[in-house]
Amino acid sequence: MKKGQQEALSAVLISGILIGVVGSVYFWGIPLVQKNKDNSLLETAETFMHDLDTKIKFVANNGGRDQLVVTLPGIIRFDGKIIELSIATEGTIYAIDSPIPLGRTSSTNLKLDPYNATIRYGVWGVDDPVIYTVKSTKYGETSYETDYVLEYIQLRNDKTTRDFVIELTGNGASGGLDRTIVIESVGDQTILPADNNGRTLIKSTVRISIV
Repeated sequence: MKKGQQEALSAVLISGILIGVVGSVYFWGIPLVQKNKDNSLLETAETFMHDLDTKIKFVANNGGRDQLVVTLPGIIRFDGKIIELSIATEGTIYAIDSPIPLGRTSSTNLKLDPYNATIRYGVWGVDDPVIYTVKSTKYGETSYETDYVLEYIQLRNDKTTRDFVIELTGNGASGGLDRTIVIESVGDQTILPADNNGRTLIKSTVRISIV
């Protein structure tokens, strides 16, 4: 009888230990798995937008047509001027509520045109023709939205009277997973000094479509 009681007690103790171990693994392991999943998704999203920017610049400089398939569970939007990718996660790898530059050009480094306060420009040979930023916003205890934005700016060469800009065009659109972003050159346009405060502006226009 004593032996049977000991065996039963041992079984209960072992079961209790196993339940405790499994519970601890679940309690600590699941959040860690989710965190790693979110981190990987955000890093992939950052690379995706970098690749999109690279394709846009290539088409603007060389002409032709290219495309990029959305392989992320997010929403890509184009409003006729900027491109934005929004990703929902349970965590973030970025600071909250503060746009962070992901390229070498920041909006704080731009200069204002003395003749047109609506024009912000960077320096040719120093700045990049795009402002690439990311911003994470917290909406709940474990709910975040991270927005990646590409906005193209004018570059000015102070040693000449020539300025350059990549101008995005196209109808506003949005899409998600498995949609295709089509990037197509519309050509270059030269705006003469008489129409541009004494400077020549070279526009490389790129049409963006989400299909």
